[in-house]
Amino acid sequence: MAEAKLETVRRNDSLNGVREERISLPFGDVICKWWGPREQRPIVCLHGWLDNAGSFDRLLPLLPRHISFLAIDIPGHGRSTHLPAGVAYYALDTLRLLLYVMQYYGWQRISLMSHSIGAIMSYVFAGVFPDRVDLLISFDLLKPFILDPDMLLFLLADSLPKTLDYNTDTNETRGGKLYEYDQLVEHMHIGFHESISRDACHFLLYRAVEPALERTGYVRRRTDPRVRHNHGLVWSHDLNLEIARRIKAPFLYVKTTETPLFEDPQYHQETLDMLAAHNKDFVQASVEGKHHVHLSDPNRVAPLVSEFLTKYWTKEDYFQSKL
Repeated sequence: MAEAKLETVRRNDSLNGVREERISLPFGDVICKWWGPREQRPIVCLHGWLDNAGSFDRLLPLLPRHISFLAIDIPGHGRSTHLPAGVAYYALDTLRLLLYVMQYYGWQRISLMSHSIGAIMSYVFAGVFPDRVDLLISFDLLKPFILDPDMLLFLLADSLPKTLDYNTDTNETRGGKLYEYDQLVEHMHIGFHESISRDACHFLLYRAVEPALERTGYVRRRTDPRVRHNHGLVWSHDLNLEIARRIKAPFLYVKTTETPLFEDPQYHQETLDMLAAHNKDFVQASVEGKHHVHLSDPNRVAPLVSEFLTKYWTKEDYFQSKL
């Protein structure tokens, strides 16, 4: 049954002309999915925590077909390389990953469409390198959270020691626990508070699991368990506001109605106000749904993204890719 469900996802790739892309970096290979024409620079898509490039599989077919997209499996996720033993995952690593990708293809500028922690890191990247980002689309999360000091210290004290519990020789992706596929579907659906519909789970699981050759009908996880203990990125409100002041690229921020802010609403609103005051091309929108609405109910998101791209994506700016 698992194979039949995963074959449906693979067929979706074939129908949409998707090609798998392998980017060789100093620490290993980053695996991506290239959607659309090959002769132009794509919009780079960054997924959220514990997700992978399949996060965009149901949205991208609904967007303009003349635009290219490159959905990345961030290291430790999907089919990309895991970091070496003794190394922990850290949110800021994503900024270096984007620089590597730009260097690999010879791009001077980058466009980003991201979800969750991927959106947070795109926001930071656009503030650190405002002249190198020419378009920004973020789903559901906007910026690093502002947390009470006691909470931040608790998170660090809790997460950092746990990164010592795993290495690439003993973690569960190297011969560890086996699962029935439907068990993982239910685990993902419930574990993300039903944000990912059961049907949508298949688009993530086909990159997150591999068949267990020693036991028919069972799979094992591919995701590096150490990514669970990446505590994200937390810093000052003043720094978030300065980033908002710096971002000048056209910016679409889509917030779902059912996801909490995880912080004092004041910090979120002041950041939105700063973006609106300093960026005439900042667009804020709201959609009904949970955190993964772009995956579970992409029809709610696609019209907003398509309208934004129609206004701000210019063909001449994207025929610069070194392929």
